[in-house]
Amino acid sequence: MEKQKCPEVRFKGFTDVWKQFKLGELCSEFRSGEFIKAENIASLGKYPVYGGNGLRGYTDTYNHNGEFALIGRQGALCGNMQFSCGKAFFTEHAVAVKANNSNETSFLYYLCGIMNLGQYSGQSAQPGLAVGNLIEIETLVPYKT
Repeated sequence: MEKQKCPEVRFKGFTDVWKQFKLGELCSEFRSGEFIKAENIASLGKYPVYGGNGLRGYTDTYNHNGEFALIGRQGALCGNMQFSCGKAFFTEHAVAVKANNSNETSFLYYLCGIMNLGQYSGQSAQPGLAVGNLIEIETLVPYKT
């Protein structure tokens, strides 16, 4: 069983078996963005605006700066993944995910992408993902020594 958690191909700095963590334990940030009025989103602007289904447009303000994996939180496509680098505005329909020191944000982007997070959506008229549920999902990841 332990052999299944230790792939044959190893990368520098990763020597041990993969370990099980909750998604929230891998992140320094894992939270929904903020509300922005539709009138403040335009087809041109200084900063991209990401919502639950990706790029919505542009605005003149930002609420995040750096590398972030984004999880679509609301709608039929909830669970879809986007990646943002630099200054951007994330709406309340997107979950901003930033890795802590034990991992890489780009790795979390790909990991969440293959986890089919949409399967964890609430069963209501408007499908949606709750941050409180997402951070509790367990997964195996390489452990950096």
